[in-house]
Amino acid sequence: MIAVCICTYNPPAARWRIVVDALTSQSAPRDAFHVVIIDNGSNPALGAERIEPLLAAGIGARIVVEPQAGLSRARLKAIAETDDDYILFVDDDNELAPDYIENAIAFARANPQIGAFGGKLILPRELQPAEWVTPFLPSLGIRDYGDQPIINVDQDSWGEWEPAGAGAVVHRSLLDRYVRWSQESPDFFKLGRSGRWGLASCDDSLMMRAAPRVGLGGAYVPTLSLRHHLNPRRFRFVYLMRLHYGYGQSFVRLDRILYGDIPTPNEYTRLRRVWRQMKWRWLQFAAFPWQMRLAQVLTELGRFKEYNCGGGGGSVDRADR
Repeated sequence: MIAVCICTYNPPAARWRIVVDALTSQSAPRDAFHVVIIDNGSNPALGAERIEPLLAAGIGARIVVEPQAGLSRARLKAIAETDDDYILFVDDDNELAPDYIENAIAFARANPQIGAFGGKLILPRELQPAEWVTPFLPSLGIRDYGDQPIINVDQDSWGEWEPAGAGAVVHRSLLDRYVRWSQESPDFFKLGRSGRWGLASCDDSLMMRAAPRVGLGGAYVPTLSLRHHLNPRRFRFVYLMRLHYGYGQSFVRLDRILYGDIPTPNEYTRLRRVWRQMKWRWLQFAAFPWQMRLAQVLTELGRFKEYNCGGGGGSVDRADR
């Protein structure tokens, strides 16, 4: 059996219905999965009516509460509340394709060497952001790498095989490593969304990067597909700039957790490094809208601030990001 875990905070009723209807429409047998809702401090708290359609469809479902704000804490609660070999993490704006769970179970059985995998995250047709927003869509959880699987079993680095948190299927051994990081690293809870304004990230990357540390791989599986019903407010200029600044800080925190307190150069050398990165990003994205080029500058400034003010050591400068 696979656990479908939905971490949520004040989900709008209409969007929630989309998520639930997608689960009740799954082609997988009803005894092949169950649903755990992590209510991360919703006000008012989620009531039993939120899972009534699931129960009526013969799907096991329950709501548990995690009062401490933060996606990382909600995911830890999901891990603690389940003992299944795999968790499928579904965001509260994800509409799974009808065969998502069936295909996920089949892939997991056929590929026991893969510890984390996901698929296509598609923007619904009714969402039509401005053209300048298009380069930002991968940062917002929209990705489609084609119709061929991409599998990695030996590289400890980012790649298209690393799933986003939305729709990711994660093996218990990775989840256990994720829990240990939460107990060992002071930077752990600086990753991930927290409340309305916290735009840190990379907590899902940390979870997926556990794969090589437990002897497993990652994969992009195109037979898995979901529609990501993003709030249109996330297409706004100010939000996207804040998001990328948060990415810069989060990249450094992620590296600290993964690679330890690696000494960093003095401030002058660090500033030169940031300037060099900014120039490279500017050239790399010269054909992109000015908004994307500015976002890359803010990403590097976020890195620079975390180098200087984040506390603890520095980080590995990862060119593959």
